[in-house]
Amino acid sequence: MGGPGGGPSGFGAGGFHQQPKRRRCPTENAMTKVNPSEPKRALFHCNYCQKDISNVVRIKCAECAEMDLCAECFSVGVEPHPHKACHPYHVIDNISFPLFTMDWGADEEVLLLEAIEIYGLGNWTEVAEHVGGAKSKMQCHDHYFETYVNSPTTPLPDMKRLLGKDYVKEEPKDAEEGKKRGKTDPEDAERERTLASFSRPGDERHWGNAQDLTGYNVKRDEFDPEYDVEAELPLAEMEFRDTDTELDRKLKLRMIEIYNRRLEERRKRKQFIIDRGLLNVKRQQALERKRTPQERDIHAAVRVFARFLEPNEYEIMLEGLAAESRIRNRIAELKEYRRAGCRTIREGEQYDSDKRARIAEHARIRAAETPAKGAAAAAAARANKYLSRDGFVAAPPGAPGGEPPKPGAGAGASSGGGGGGRRKAPLPLDLAKLPGVELLSKREQDLCTHNRLLPVQYLAMKEAMMRASADGEPLRRADVRYKFAVEPVKATRTYELLLSNGWITDPNGGKDAEKEQDDE
Repeated sequence: MGGPGGGPSGFGAGGFHQQPKRRRCPTENAMTKVNPSEPKRALFHCNYCQKDISNVVRIKCAECAEMDLCAECFSVGVEPHPHKACHPYHVIDNISFPLFTMDWGADEEVLLLEAIEIYGLGNWTEVAEHVGGAKSKMQCHDHYFETYVNSPTTPLPDMKRLLGKDYVKEEPKDAEEGKKRGKTDPEDAERERTLASFSRPGDERHWGNAQDLTGYNVKRDEFDPEYDVEAELPLAEMEFRDTDTELDRKLKLRMIEIYNRRLEERRKRKQFIIDRGLLNVKRQQALERKRTPQERDIHAAVRVFARFLEPNEYEIMLEGLAAESRIRNRIAELKEYRRAGCRTIREGEQYDSDKRARIAEHARIRAAETPAKGAAAAAAARANKYLSRDGFVAAPPGAPGGEPPKPGAGAGASSGGGGGGRRKAPLPLDLAKLPGVELLSKREQDLCTHNRLLPVQYLAMKEAMMRASADGEPLRRADVRYKFAVEPVKATRTYELLLSNGWITDPNGGKDAEKEQDDE
């Protein structure tokens, strides 16, 4: 089947992916609709007899450019230069008649399907440009989903709705009046909801999307990377064979069910982000700046419950929690007023004013006492706060970059590492919610806390050492240092704890420990 411009419908030498974008020639009906006052003119002429062949079957040469012949001239084998009768040809029929709806011609249907095959679903701007005419991207999207996707025989259109070339039909007046009054039937409402849920460019839910920050591609409707990106790995090499047993088949089906649940969770998370407007990064940042520090803490604490509530319910909950926080802070202020002996609100406000003045005066006095060290001390205090937060402490006296050692200080005080004025101090590990902590004694918990050793790691090393000792395997201190995938000092201290409790035996009678102490 050929297009309205005389060319083949996508059957070129390079296929659809190599064929350049084809410009749609306007049909006579389309031109009449656009310019009804303009007189009709011929769109195609026979290159031999110059007869108007716009509304009849014509023959187009597949080799010669712009070579059209009427059926009579073609039947007698005319050869206008440079055309030859032996050239391949296409039979072109006028397909501008309505096919499924009155506002879409058969030629536009061909161009729509061709554009979707070239550009894919979601690129409706390019599809509308390919179809041409007065069709917008929303009209192309609505017509494709209504005719091909939502039809009873999808992906094929419903042939019961076929109008035909000579079919002329006018919509009932009551239907037109109903559309004017804004009445919609349940099917139209369902279609609107389907279109609203379809991810497409121009959707209000995608406004403000910053792809480099969110990783969401609007046209492909996916994140990069997706949630649970490794969900497909267990099924990558799975296949059903005729030699599979019943148990193998059940296991594979169970794996597919698990995979479907993971996909459903991915879909829910994606839909939550899109529906809540979280793609608009600038808007979210503006809302965050408007919140007070207390409201930000509340929002961060209850964010996990947002997926279980509707947007308005979630906002109401946040407002309630913020109001509760303000009330509690006000109650604390009133209690402070009462402890200070204030009996009225005015006295309390005066107390606050005096308190701020006293704090400012104390700060001014401290700055005046040490004018040269004021700024340096403040900077050092801020630096020490962040260093202690990151697990660093100030260098001891005598360390590189620190103060000189005091007279009489030992060698241990003057020695320091090469950390440029600071040394790493491990932070204690919180074991409250870690798995396996209930299986540890008090000494074992202290060991894990101070050495930042997970309970499951300690239990694994303990089991391995006790099994080796029970089997009579010689277990020396030097062997356990690099036997486990942890730092050597952690393995050594675990070994010492088990040895002191008598759970393992030292084959050398403690000679290794004495040797290490002598080496130190």
